[in-house]
Amino acid sequence: MKFGVDFDALLARASTSPTQSLTLAVSGGSDSLALLLLTHDWAMRTGRTLSILTVDHGLRPEARREAEAVAAWSRELGHKHQTLSWATPKPAQNAARTARFRLICDAMRAADAQLLLVGHTLDDVVETALIRRRRGVRGASIAGPTIAAPAPVWPEGRGITILRPLVKTRRADLQNHLRRDGRNWIDDPTNHSLAYERIRVRKFLHRHLGLRDISTQFVRELQQQRAIEDQSLGRVLDRVQVRSDGTIDTAGVDVTERALSLLARCASGSAAEPRAGSVRSLVSTLRDPGTRQTLGGAWFQKTQDGFHIGRDPGANPRGKERDMFDGRFARSEQARLPNAKDQGFLVRHASPPDQHWHEIISERLAHMAQCYKTPDLDVVSA
Repeated sequence: MKFGVDFDALLARASTSPTQSLTLAVSGGSDSLALLLLTHDWAMRTGRTLSILTVDHGLRPEARREAEAVAAWSRELGHKHQTLSWATPKPAQNAARTARFRLICDAMRAADAQLLLVGHTLDDVVETALIRRRRGVRGASIAGPTIAAPAPVWPEGRGITILRPLVKTRRADLQNHLRRDGRNWIDDPTNHSLAYERIRVRKFLHRHLGLRDISTQFVRELQQQRAIEDQSLGRVLDRVQVRSDGTIDTAGVDVTERALSLLARCASGSAAEPRAGSVRSLVSTLRDPGTRQTLGGAWFQKTQDGFHIGRDPGANPRGKERDMFDGRFARSEQARLPNAKDQGFLVRHASPPDQHWHEIISERLAHMAQCYKTPDLDVVSA
């Protein structure tokens, strides 16, 4: 079975070791089952090991049986499987998505795993594009998800890369192949609930096939454009400097609004980004050196040739967890932060409680840059 982008090229770029284990998120739907079978075939050919994770959100009584079905498929193929349970379920898609990634990333970090494969398809990208366009987003950035991306949770997702080898493949093509192979998948009833915007968009496209085809071609072109823009963004992030005190300096770097949004995320130690309109307003406001403004949990100060960016001291640090402070510093007996008395007010009030820490913002930016510089890989024919 061969579908999606060039698997060998994708894994050769993303994997640090030819023997590194891969983690798959498998719910049992057609997309994730196709991903499991595709990756299994590749693993058998290359000798790689797979770890299968299924999340039981606790929102439907059938979910436990569905997880058991995925476990049985995994055992049939010779791979280990683990079911992760959400302890505090909430019936909201965004909350479920965040919880899912946190559970998966926690399990991966416990297993020292770094590569997560998910079954997002071209249909998911088209639906996301239409939803974002409806909300006023413009430009190639509406074409998400992408082939490679950092995990969308922090700090749980530190160093974890999400790979989407099926992101250029239609769901119908995958389902047709599964039928020919005699494979049955699990049909989640929430995929038919009009309570969710994505499902309403999906059903609308099913009723208007001409518009669906036009939207799909439009998104394919946007995917190519976004890949070019992401390459440029990755090179910008490579040039940004991070100081030992955890502040960011863009001196001499032509940073875009999108880059500034990512820098706000890193400087604040969070997974959230400010809205594009807020970043645009910040850029237009901070024209004179020395002027300063807070945005998205970070402060931005205009310098002669760029921006100096740090943690907003007015936003409470999230404290120390797992030898990490505020999503910006990691414990290190060798490292020494600048002495508190040598730090300015803005830096001092957002620093760890002692000097035995080193910043991990530069590590995070390097990981982002690596993901964004993933080339627009070719699709392999079935």
